[in-house]
Amino acid sequence: MTQKNKHIFVFGIFAVDLSFYVDKKVKPGETIIAKSSNIGPGGKASNQAISARKLGASTTLITRLGNDNFNSYANSIWRREKLFASTKIDKNLPTGMAGIFIDDKTGENSVIVDPGASAHLSIDDFYLQKSKMKKGDIFLTQFEQSSDTTFAVLKEARELGMITIFNPAPFGKISRKAYQFCEIITPNETEAEQITNISLKGKKDVEKAINKIRDLGVEKVIITLGKKGAAFFDGQRISFCPGNKFGKVIDTTGAGDCFNGALASALSFGKDLRQSVEFSCAAAGLSVLKKGTAQSSPTRVELNKVLRAT
Repeated sequence: MTQKNKHIFVFGIFAVDLSFYVDKKVKPGETIIAKSSNIGPGGKASNQAISARKLGASTTLITRLGNDNFNSYANSIWRREKLFASTKIDKNLPTGMAGIFIDDKTGENSVIVDPGASAHLSIDDFYLQKSKMKKGDIFLTQFEQSSDTTFAVLKEARELGMITIFNPAPFGKISRKAYQFCEIITPNETEAEQITNISLKGKKDVEKAINKIRDLGVEKVIITLGKKGAAFFDGQRISFCPGNKFGKVIDTTGAGDCFNGALASALSFGKDLRQSVEFSCAAAGLSVLKKGTAQSSPTRVELNKVLRAT
């Protein structure tokens, strides 16, 4: 069992999210008026790190920023959350940005990301924190940096004896060898279909996809299923964790990142995978009740309150 109070290192991008809440999809050449809009912190790595930190886990974010006003904005957010950030400043590229379109009726979203300075993240950024990493610590990364960098950091972290979590979002091509360095992988339904070429129409398809991902060399697999919860293989068997509905869905943009941050935090607290998935499904279920990505992640107090009530 994982020892308690392990440190979490999250590697990946920060981006400023520009969110627009609309009542229909935009057609080519069409201009529509948004119902409302929001500016907030984003980037999968930053969102996941903030999620883990808000839930009480000791967390470090490894990222890059541009030499611009958004640099100051990012640091102010991280200071407020008491999140330590190891950052390099790029003098040529801007801080990352994301445009998000949210259906005002369903909360479903579409996202376009420009990583900006984070596009140049490399193994050198990892090495800046390597001396602080210990066997059993948690290492979490995504796919918003290059595939070569993703492969390199997963390999280094696994060789250090860390628990490696790979959130393959947005999905991209990567060396098959990379999967053997993932202790846990966390695709959503779309990403699982892209990895396996299996259309997920029901539970049997999900189970087939999990087994196909296991064949790539991954020890433990979690496929997030949106409002339906998650399916997971914990090293012994495949199980399903139902989703949680705590109220009206406002915005699903941050749910996946909240899930991954909560997963890392639960593992750092010493929970097993089943407990960690249940914890993460509950956290993600709370996150969709608010607008934004990082802002919508619940605190440990908020999460404990709903867990006691269920």
